[in-house]
Amino acid sequence: MSTMHKLFRAGDYVHHAPSGANWVLGVDEEDGRVMPCGWPEPLANAKHCTLIKAATDGERMQMLQHFADSREVDIRTLTARRQLLAMGAKP
Repeated sequence: MSTMHKLFRAGDYVHHAPSGANWVLGVDEEDGRVMPCGWPEPLANAKHCTLIKAATDGERMQMLQHFADSREVDIRTLTARRQLLAMGAKP
């Protein structure tokens, strides 16, 4: 029997085991990777994370919009814009 992993979402609080750090995610998990808030642009393997607190739908959308609206062009900004477009929301 396999265990399905529920994808992490923007605004989720997670614990990253290798670093021992707790993070807030900036965008939804994609391709088994997560991107927490902070600088430099971190990228981590989702399998190394455990959920501490799930974001509400409103918190998720607020976080995605925050990064989509950013004037900084980084991987999270581009990812947030693409994820919002895929949902039919305006980035």
